[in-house]
Amino acid sequence: MQRVVVIANPVASQFTGGSHRDVMAILDSTFEVEALWPGSPAEATAASIQAVEEDAAIVVAMGGDGMVHHVAQGLVGTDTALAIIPAGTTNVVARLFGIPSKHTKAARLIGTNPHPRRLGTARLTLARADTETVHNAIFACGLGLDAEVVKVADADPYRKYRFGSVHYARSALGVGIKSYPSVRPHVTLTTGNRTKQAVTALVQFREVYTYFGRIALQLTRDAPDPMSVLVLERLKRRRIPRILFNALTHRDLGEIAGFEVWPRVESMTFEADPPVAVQADGEGLGIADGGRVDWLADSLEIVTGP
Repeated sequence: MQRVVVIANPVASQFTGGSHRDVMAILDSTFEVEALWPGSPAEATAASIQAVEEDAAIVVAMGGDGMVHHVAQGLVGTDTALAIIPAGTTNVVARLFGIPSKHTKAARLIGTNPHPRRLGTARLTLARADTETVHNAIFACGLGLDAEVVKVADADPYRKYRFGSVHYARSALGVGIKSYPSVRPHVTLTTGNRTKQAVTALVQFREVYTYFGRIALQLTRDAPDPMSVLVLERLKRRRIPRILFNALTHRDLGEIAGFEVWPRVESMTFEADPPVAVQADGEGLGIADGGRVDWLADSLEIVTGP
């Protein structure tokens, strides 16, 4: 009998004790199941690493995108599959991969889908002073503007969990209107023979960058192959209405002055002076003096929907 480890976040916005019991009962009918309750993101990653070392076939992240991100850190590059029981506010990863929003249906999917898909991920290697850290992004990553938005949104966790996308939109408008237009290009981005001084780079490698409520947000209409990078040279307030219009109506952001879309990117490096904020999967990674983003093909097994 295959071993499955369920790593749950009990403070996720849609989590309940009853839903966890339902999930455990459904999985227990097919697998040998263990439940873990990490007390921090680092403990969630450590739990998934331990599950791999103990030959678990599947590790289930029960929570929001943050829990999925931290659990996946221990699974990239292994043969242990990631499964998801969505219990957060936006649940971007679950929506991207057709995983049912109802916890009982998501649990049954795990038992009836014995052949997970193997997908690529993006690896961020970040340097800050003499320290280097490595992170894996499951659906998107970026440096600059969106990472600053994540930082502002995370500073008010109650509104983040209570209002979700509305809170992020309010945070984005606040950063975009108040502070970011004064930021001058200070990040040197390089991929292949392209180099650009900019304030922001957003990296999309799924068909959707993220969601605003039910609206899918894309950086470009072209499918990433394997990654597309949206480069913002500088944010100007007068362009914000056009940016919002293009984003919400699925128009190409690269059509806006000051933006460039770099297609078919496999690796990108950056240097920042002063340091720049970085995020992966909506999780703030702090600030970095420089680093790189590399595409890792077929690096993660994940249980997906139809």
